[in-house]
Amino acid sequence: MGTVPWIVNSEIYPLRYRGLCGGLAAVANWVSNLIVTQTFLSLTEALGTAPTFLLFCGISAVAFVFIFLLVPETKGLSFEEVEKMLESNDYKAWRGARTQESKDHNT
Repeated sequence: MGTVPWIVNSEIYPLRYRGLCGGLAAVANWVSNLIVTQTFLSLTEALGTAPTFLLFCGISAVAFVFIFLLVPETKGLSFEEVEKMLESNDYKAWRGARTQESKDHNT
């Protein structure tokens, strides 16, 4: 997940929760880094080098799908627009903000 917490946090959280949520995301990012660091050598000894990298590759692929489906595209949107988009009941991240805006204007 690497850069996702650092890039996305400044854009998707409402201003009143941005500090708390940014801190929680930073902790989650560092904990996941700690888990990889603590398990890598043990997994390499138990499984071998290639299977260990394949395991982490699989975890990264699942994380990519998770991010693609659940993290919103916020390019070109103001903080207020992002907050309004995330508060809507029919929001789906993979549809994109522009598609939903045009849908809102048509109804």
